[in-house]
Amino acid sequence: MSPPTAAAMRERAFADALAHDLYAPLRAIENFAALLERRAGDGMDETSRDYLSRIRVASARMGALMASLSELSAAQRAEPDITAVDLSLLVEWVAAELADRDPKRRVVVTVQPGLQVTGDERLLRQLVQHLMHNAWAFTASVSNARIEVSANTDGTRQQLLVRDNGIGFDMRYAHKLFEPFQRLHVAEQGAGHGLGLAIAQAIAERHGGQLRGESVPGTGTVFTFEWPVAPATVT
Repeated sequence: MSPPTAAAMRERAFADALAHDLYAPLRAIENFAALLERRAGDGMDETSRDYLSRIRVASARMGALMASLSELSAAQRAEPDITAVDLSLLVEWVAAELADRDPKRRVVVTVQPGLQVTGDERLLRQLVQHLMHNAWAFTASVSNARIEVSANTDGTRQQLLVRDNGIGFDMRYAHKLFEPFQRLHVAEQGAGHGLGLAIAQAIAERHGGQLRGESVPGTGTVFTFEWPVAPATVT
């Protein structure tokens, strides 16, 4: 693996400094909002309490957005450490995390047993997290929600498939799927901040592969990640 260039190191330092400088005022907003709420106590009227709640929700959303932007920047610069990865176990971990965060949901997650692939385990886990979180979000309105994960290889290339039976999307807009901040659905339908699939695509590209999505509205979606069995680091 070649060492990072001076330009890459400067870019990373800039991104880290920018994230630090943005987080500082955000933490101040959150802290002062909490202090104001404690100081007012029961003397705060409902309208003021509602405004304060909106401030805290907005700052939390901003914090999550900044964290995702940092994750995207890191994914775009990542140098994969290629090893053998137990993909089945990785998917089970992610499924358990999703279930713990949203215990009221009943989603059947199935993963093909014994899946072995090559790649950077940490980055592949991030990719699977974003694809499965996407599937989890867009099956929220489905009573018998299902997410299926499988993989295959022909010896030179390998594929990971994440399939769901959610609300799907119109293939006319498929070209926008992996663009940052693009949302093909409104927030009420499960859309987040529009960075998860961009992060997944960046990870796919760093593995020398590609990510694509296919869907039928009202039927479901399948995301396919295809990459070389022995991927070379992308420079």
